[in-house]
Amino acid sequence: MSSINGTYVNANAGAKLTITDGNDANGTFSGTFSQGGVNYDVSYGHYHFQNSTGQPTTITFVGLNGNSGFQAWSLFSPDHNYAKVRAAGSRTNFDGEVVTLAGEFVKQ
Repeated sequence: MSSINGTYVNANAGAKLTITDGNDANGTFSGTFSQGGVNYDVSYGHYHFQNSTGQPTTITFVGLNGNSGFQAWSLFSPDHNYAKVRAAGSRTNFDGEVVTLAGEFVKQ
């Protein structure tokens, strides 16, 4: 089991990311994401260690809600503990709303 697995909360963006099935060998994960009362399935989740084995780690994911739209985020962790992960993302809704979001995800 990868140490990236877990639940992360971003109080600034009102968001929660739950990572499951992290695979350190190929850098993929699945999970769920919620923000602003909308739930998204993580349709693409990927992370990469510097030089393939070291620290830090860069992370990206795309969340999809068939009725609402997409969210896409890029994150940074200085280590493999993932206690606090810096992040920036955006939300695009079917109503044309495009919003940028940021803040720190804290592992619960």
